[in-house]
Amino acid sequence: MTDRLLVCGLGSGMDRSLTELRSPRRELVVVTDHPTDRARAAADVLIVSDPNDAVAVLTELSAAGIDRIDGVFSLGADNPPVISTLARRFGCPGLPLETALDCTLKDRRLRILRAAGLDLPRFATAESVGEAVRAVADIGLPAVLKPSDQTGSLGVLKVETAGQVRGLAEEALRLSPGGRIVVEEFLEGTEHTLAAFMVDGELHRFGFADREYGRKEEFAPYFFEGGDTLPSRLTAEQIDEVTDVVRRGAQALRLDPAVINTDILRTHDGRVILLEITCRLTGARIATEVMRLATGVDPLPNVVRLALGRPLEPAELVPRHSRAAVQRFLPADGGVVEWVGDPRDVARRVGVHDVFWGLDLQPGAVVPSYRGGADVLAGVIAHAPEAGEAEAIAERALNALPLRFKAGSP
Repeated sequence: MTDRLLVCGLGSGMDRSLTELRSPRRELVVVTDHPTDRARAAADVLIVSDPNDAVAVLTELSAAGIDRIDGVFSLGADNPPVISTLARRFGCPGLPLETALDCTLKDRRLRILRAAGLDLPRFATAESVGEAVRAVADIGLPAVLKPSDQTGSLGVLKVETAGQVRGLAEEALRLSPGGRIVVEEFLEGTEHTLAAFMVDGELHRFGFADREYGRKEEFAPYFFEGGDTLPSRLTAEQIDEVTDVVRRGAQALRLDPAVINTDILRTHDGRVILLEITCRLTGARIATEVMRLATGVDPLPNVVRLALGRPLEPAELVPRHSRAAVQRFLPADGGVVEWVGDPRDVARRVGVHDVFWGLDLQPGAVVPSYRGGADVLAGVIAHAPEAGEAEAIAERALNALPLRFKAGSP
């Protein structure tokens, strides 16, 4: 019988992976709130709905006559609670809803990891400005405010002075649907992305990247994430140390079996801090394209196997080669578009895998000032034998973007 897969949610640019999921032996039902031509072409059934709203998705599936699903997952969309809800509704393999909530809600995740003895920054939760003021006073400055229930760095703010606390706490609370924020100690170091599968207590790492934060605080109080780089500058021993911390975190959160995405901070004095660990495929094309360019490993077949309750194939996660691959983003920083061309013209250059706009750009479009991860003007994925060469290719591609702002614009 044909497997019917429900792909609920496409992270930025992840519709490219849908074509690879097509097979005569499976039917693709795709739920997205941003339908693209690529998604329409790949899906057997395309449903336009908010992939972060389980009730809305179920309503639309019912209206479409979909009453059987064999496996459900997202492509980089940060909606594990919805995936768990849908899996339970259709009797598919999947993690319990409580487990998905534990790794999605920052305050719950931090409490569980602290109880398991993992190294964490000092933190507190707040549901009002007054509570946030008291938490910052207790934790000390600088501190970081984070909506407990948001993703993509939305509402993540650095507080450097006592005079900033009230205004920034109001902003973070306003961006939290549940009205709860996390106040954390600000720590410095290098940040990394680890992608893996956790099955039967064993962590199968298939990608490890350094996160690019050279312009991290340029748009303070907001943080700018500049992209990812492979291979990592860490030693093999340091990467294994980070991997062990991720394994402990996954065990504490009961993420098994699961595909796992993490954001790790390694402080200058060698502490390994789990900033994020959740049960979804790493998005922004990192796991499916950037890591794959560097190692030759395609995680999608194993994502499908887990969704269908079938055994993992660890042999498919062994690197086939070692090259450098990078993704770099250009932040939006205000202005009015005067002219825009086709970024694919730049993508024809040697070493450029893809160049893409992060916003819907057309003449007259008003570009927002940078306030978080969604405000990316453009991006590039590049590859080369060495990291320095790949970084240079990416920089040249971004400098050659076919885009002009009106006079007086950035």
